[in-house]
Amino acid sequence: MIKEYSKNSPRDDKGMTAPRKRMPEDATVVDINDPEFIRRFVTEQGKILPIRISGLTAAQQRRLKTGVRRARNIGLSM
Repeated sequence: MIKEYSKNSPRDDKGMTAPRKRMPEDATVVDINDPEFIRRFVTEQGKILPIRISGLTAAQQRRLKTGVRRARNIGLSM
C-alpha cells in the first residue's frame, strides 16, 4: 500500500515525514535570553525555519521571528 503525504508535510530522504517542532502552548512571548529554545527553530546557518517545517501557527511564527531578530541584535550565539 502506498502512503500519500500532503504537499505541506516535510519529508526526509527516505520519504518519512519529519517530526514537527512545537512551541509550548503557554508561550505567548519568545524568551530571547534562552538560546536553547531559539536554537530549535533556527538552522545551523542561522536561518529561521519556515512554518511548514516548524509547525507553528502564523501568529507564533511572527513572535518567533521577532524574538530571533532581537536575539541576533543583542549578540546571542544560537
